[in-house]
Amino acid sequence: MQRTSDPIKTLRFLKETVLFRQGDSGPQIYFIHAGYVLIQKVDYCGNLAIIDLYGPGSWFGPGLTGKNLDIQATAKSGSELEVTSIQHLNVVMERQSQTHDGLLQQLATRESQLQQRLFLHITAPLPVRLANLLAQLFNYRGQPCGHGHQLDIKLTQSELAAMAGGSRQTVSQQLKQWKSDGVIDYTRQYICLLDQTALKGLAENQIYAPVSAS
Repeated sequence: MQRTSDPIKTLRFLKETVLFRQGDSGPQIYFIHAGYVLIQKVDYCGNLAIIDLYGPGSWFGPGLTGKNLDIQATAKSGSELEVTSIQHLNVVMERQSQTHDGLLQQLATRESQLQQRLFLHITAPLPVRLANLLAQLFNYRGQPCGHGHQLDIKLTQSELAAMAGGSRQTVSQQLKQWKSDGVIDYTRQYICLLDQTALKGLAENQIYAPVSAS
């Protein structure tokens, strides 16, 4: 990880690194240039659960609220972020051609997505939850695929299973089926989008090959 003495610092991560932990406070505001940040939360059993994935263009950090955060943020390897405080936020936003309205819209969209996922977690079977989660991630976090497909996201199957609320084995079985159907592809670290229309159909519960939910 590299730092500078400037009040606006660029951070580059060669390995997975915790940025702040649940309950931390401070002035830090982060902007993701490249890579991804896992948003996590300690559950009632003391385990660290994954509740979101932020990608390039995302703003986050305790400095946005001025309160102790109830989440943990972990930068994935290969990520590049800028960190500043509320006093220098406008400078960073000008550098990135961002506006305050755009920042507010991003935060509102993020809240809406979490509400949708919570509703589906309560009401929908795992294949529909998983398809909606992937569609959402590709739509808002997807990057040009380095494997020759439409888009990809840097997320392991275990991390995806944690976000979707399913077991690693069940999610792996479903992804294998969708890979066979030509909807997605995957490697150890990435999930790639092949057919956006088909994924949308799965998310809308029009067609899917169900496996036993966990």
